[in-house]
Amino acid sequence: MVQERVGIVTVTYGNRSAYFSKLIESAVKHPNVVNIVVVCNGIEQESKTCLNKLEEENKTKLIVHDLGYNSGSAKGFKEGILRVLQEDIDFIWLLDDDNLPKSKALKLLLKSWSNYSTIKPLSLLSYRPQRKVYKDSIERKNPYLMLGTKNSFLGFNILDKLKKTKLEKQVTVESGEVAVAPYGGMFFSSKLINQIGLPDESFFLYADDHEFSYRITQNNGKIILILASELEDLETSFHLKKPKTILHTRYFSTDSKNAIYYSVRNNVYFEKNFITNRLIYFCNKFAYLIALFFIMLLYSKNFWKFKVIIKATRDSKKFKR
Repeated sequence: MVQERVGIVTVTYGNRSAYFSKLIESAVKHPNVVNIVVVCNGIEQESKTCLNKLEEENKTKLIVHDLGYNSGSAKGFKEGILRVLQEDIDFIWLLDDDNLPKSKALKLLLKSWSNYSTIKPLSLLSYRPQRKVYKDSIERKNPYLMLGTKNSFLGFNILDKLKKTKLEKQVTVESGEVAVAPYGGMFFSSKLINQIGLPDESFFLYADDHEFSYRITQNNGKIILILASELEDLETSFHLKKPKTILHTRYFSTDSKNAIYYSVRNNVYFEKNFITNRLIYFCNKFAYLIALFFIMLLYSKNFWKFKVIIKATRDSKKFKR
């Protein structure tokens, strides 16, 4: 039996050697992993030193692709995919630099592939417990659950607040279909890129992974979440952090202007795929922004973020890919 050859792509930036070193040390031990491409999006000296050491120790597997500046996640993963496709591989496994695969995560993906290989296009997805909504999605047989209900604005829908939503009965499952996926955990054939293309670097960061993965769904393919293939997130993303009080928003969890701007602009742009009633969508948008305005007023040191959010919302209208 021919052993499937897997190439891993990850993107790092700044000084995150404490994370990516664990990922690399874990991945190189797997017999199916033949290449690990680390895309450097403007890294600091400590990370460079760490990567040089790891590269010396793993000359046959580790490929460091230094872009020299922070190009954003979309271009980072695009460049990483292009680089790993130069190698002799059968599959690509995208991982965030702080994803730590459990011991059998890759083995279970490879084992599961044959069950779905007739589906084209296809991606399997490893499970990250911090993103429980993906598990909820397959348990409730609602592939779009992580995107919120139709006509939502940044996940907010006033109709959800006004009516008692009857939750679908949850069932115990091992795998199931989701409509979109994060980069971290996506596993697919090296031929998939010929079918759906590369990540769109004009997104820079945020929602670029949803836009990229949604092309699979749009092309009558499937993204299958495999719960037993588990990844540990060593760091929690700002938009996943739980608010300290009911009046706190996710935007209080970061002071990065870029993170806030691109998160809002790109998500507002992407959610236009799911507008079926523009009046309801406008009402959701108006209610959300008014509520956010008063919350930001109460926490005046954060009010500058509201201005960024308004600009990002406006810019989503003229955003061209």
